[in-house]
Amino acid sequence: MSKSSGIGLVFGHDERADVATRRILAGQFEILIDNLDGARDNQDPECLHDLRVATRRTRSALGQIKGVFDEAVTADFKSRFAWLQQVTGPTRDLDVYLHGFEDDEASLPPEMREALEPLRRYLMNRYEAERGRLVAAFDSDAFQRLILDWRAFLADESPDAIEAPNADREIGALAGERVWRLAKRVRREARGIRDDSLPEQLHELRKSCKKLRYLIEFFAPLFPESETRRLIKSLKRVLDGLGVYQDLSVQVEFLTDTARRMRDEGAAGTETLLAMGALVGHLLTRRQEMRAACQAVLVDYLDAGHQALFRSLSGAGR
Repeated sequence: MSKSSGIGLVFGHDERADVATRRILAGQFEILIDNLDGARDNQDPECLHDLRVATRRTRSALGQIKGVFDEAVTADFKSRFAWLQQVTGPTRDLDVYLHGFEDDEASLPPEMREALEPLRRYLMNRYEAERGRLVAAFDSDAFQRLILDWRAFLADESPDAIEAPNADREIGALAGERVWRLAKRVRREARGIRDDSLPEQLHELRKSCKKLRYLIEFFAPLFPESETRRLIKSLKRVLDGLGVYQDLSVQVEFLTDTARRMRDEGAAGTETLLAMGALVGHLLTRRQEMRAACQAVLVDYLDAGHQALFRSLSGAGR
């Protein structure tokens, strides 16, 4: 079973920003370590998912809670956790594709479904190869050094030799600033989405929304609970819609590329390629439907009441 302890930290408004941030990062590191064996041994697909979420939250905290650590140290760890996110991605993607394979199969006319079996076998073979690469990454010197270096960094609560500009500030003041700055960025990006916006624009908005949600969750002890809950709920609606849209976009691209690979490798006949084409068509239809749903969710998110809550929240941290 996967292990995810969530955030659940408690700290005061006047705590040093570097100390509070280390505690936030330590909580995510605990989740990562708790899920490491399960992800490595394939005990539960959600172990790898939770490990990746903890990695993503770690990168977000390093990138968004600015000026609390030495810049060179922060840049180094951001790069190393980005590597971890990258090497764990293909296995997780194939986990998702294979888990949803029967639903994809059921979306086709009954007479076409059997033709997808070569695709299932192809994905299973790729999955086994990627699992091998994943285990090799976990066993690598680069990963072992990352774990050791990160654990040592989190345990060192002494002031940095090179004082970072926000290290000794009160976390409450810094939290309000960072949430408000990112909330304005999300609002600007959301207002820029149009019916003809490219999928890449929606993806960038989704990434910004994730970072904002993470910040609010990190700093939840500093904010009124009712306001925090409402804003996270609002962001979650946006993220759910954009997430489905992005997943469909990625799946269309993945299946199109996989069809080319299977054709070139002689792993798929005409019937299989036609079935894959029909599946891509079905996914494109679903994506178009979700595109309209995303626009409606964004209109609700940009409501003046929600934006006023962000202004209130940014002041509440101080």
